[in-house]
Amino acid sequence: MMVPEVDDMKGGNMHSPPSAPPIPHANLYQQEPSVIGVPVPPPSPGPGGSANHNNNNNNNNNDEQVVEDGRQEFSNYAEFFLTSVGYCVGLGNLVVYPGRVYNHGGGAFIVAYFVFVLVLGVPLYMHDLKVGQFFRKGAYGSFTEMSPLLAGTGLAHVLIASIMIAYFNVIIGWAAIYLYHSFFDPLPWEGDTRTFFYQEVCGASAGLGDVNRIVWPVFGANAAAWLLTCIVLIKGVSSGGKVVYVTVTLPYLCIAALIARGATLPGGSEGIKEYLNVDVEKLQDVTTWVRAANQVFYSVGVAMGAIVTFGSYQQRKNASYARDGFIIPVINGLTSFLGGFAIFPMLGHIAQNTGVGIEDLDLSGFGVTFIAYTEGLASLPRGWAQAFSAIFFLMIITLGVDTQIGVAETVITFARETRAMGSWPEPLVTAVVCLGFWAISLPCVTDGGYYWVTLLWDYGNYMSMFIVAGVGLVGSCYLAGTAWHHEASQRLRGKRENALVLLVWRTLNPALCFVLFGLAAAGLSPYPTTLGAHGPGTGVFPTWAQVLSGLINFGPSLLVVVGLLLPLVFRARGGGGGGQSGGSAREVELSMVPTPLKRRTSKKYESLDEV
Repeated sequence: MMVPEVDDMKGGNMHSPPSAPPIPHANLYQQEPSVIGVPVPPPSPGPGGSANHNNNNNNNNNDEQVVEDGRQEFSNYAEFFLTSVGYCVGLGNLVVYPGRVYNHGGGAFIVAYFVFVLVLGVPLYMHDLKVGQFFRKGAYGSFTEMSPLLAGTGLAHVLIASIMIAYFNVIIGWAAIYLYHSFFDPLPWEGDTRTFFYQEVCGASAGLGDVNRIVWPVFGANAAAWLLTCIVLIKGVSSGGKVVYVTVTLPYLCIAALIARGATLPGGSEGIKEYLNVDVEKLQDVTTWVRAANQVFYSVGVAMGAIVTFGSYQQRKNASYARDGFIIPVINGLTSFLGGFAIFPMLGHIAQNTGVGIEDLDLSGFGVTFIAYTEGLASLPRGWAQAFSAIFFLMIITLGVDTQIGVAETVITFARETRAMGSWPEPLVTAVVCLGFWAISLPCVTDGGYYWVTLLWDYGNYMSMFIVAGVGLVGSCYLAGTAWHHEASQRLRGKRENALVLLVWRTLNPALCFVLFGLAAAGLSPYPTTLGAHGPGTGVFPTWAQVLSGLINFGPSLLVVVGLLLPLVFRARGGGGGGQSGGSAREVELSMVPTPLKRRTSKKYESLDEV
């Protein structure tokens, strides 16, 4: 059912179609509106590099683009829904989540986790989905169109996504190597899972700077994973949407099989008790709550641009950011909870077989997947060990592929929307992006690769996610304003935005994001001196690598700040005496958005009261 436009409801003038929403603060550009009433931003510089503000041909082209933006869409709602679920449900649910439950009080962490799923995960997912559905662009394009001051915020989404895809296929490659070895009898890691992972699979050296050779099995598996990513996304969401019917449903079948097997394992019930037991002291520890909030950010995938991107490709007739923004994060949280019943029985079984308490098992870093769980698999009877090892690593691979597809699509969409690659055929853009990031990933397939992956895993999408998400909320609520939120809700849902949701977006969520950033920053003092240590003399974390980790950690936050401050700098330099002229200086001056109390909104929004 099509939602009536605001102007239709008022009986007003001719309005823009849903595919071309008006641009917030477009009156600041001082341009005449197009013939269908949509404010037009400053014209792009022509081939000669200067903007021609009176070019009628440009105006006609803009009008044609407004009438039909030609944007690709998911074929149906099922493809959008499965792709979104597949993006959220990934290694964070079956690798990171069990380790954090283990380290932070079992059931106490679960309580804190689900509180933050509802308080942070749902509203943040809903917000980003709304932005994408309304502006019909990727993260950079959507936030820049919302306000020029948010260009850095949009770029930060893309940078976080870029950091993640640079190493993520290597982890998938590790799992693929384990899948291959799952068909050997006996399992080759039987007796010493640590040595098999660190030496046989990763070929780990002493540290980041100790790089001597390429680990060829990891090289090949990583290349195969990138080839698969390219093939899946070669035609954008029209091809990627077909794959998720298999890659999203298969992990749930694997989880069900692992739960069924875990329920019959000796010691499995002890593992479940450890999983669900609520440690009251941990529940009162602020660290438990901070880690739970971190886990929600990581597993839901906020501030990586994929949610905005998927929303921009959703069919208008199926777009409901309120419905999907609630259902998808809740499914993600329930999947994490369900996955615990697949992991913890195996940990209880290991503890019983080895005589070591569950609390003394190795669940740091990648230990839960590639060390602890594989030890449990090797202890199963022959035949069962091979079968469930294959099921487990097939699950890890499909979970990883779904997430990689979602994050890679963020970067590919950004590339397609740039001037440099906007006219290229979509398959060529996808191939170039995948080839480029495959090349960037090559340090991760050397004997120092384990440490590079650990560096990017620990620092690549942790700190800045809070700042990027928080500033995005502030931007939509105070730069675009509540008038924009009501307008967007009216267009997408046929009614004004919910007052409680707006209150959460304007106050609670930004405050939590900034507080979490501060707590996470405080947690880095003193700064770690080792990275991924797994034995004597390993995990050397030299000064240059510490500096690099800081740049990776805070780089997206720096982009946000630069995006907010750079227009102020140019305005101070060029706005005082008219010493600058021409299109570029004028556009910087006009990109400034006044303070909220004195904000001028476009006429389109003036009919909607601020709240």
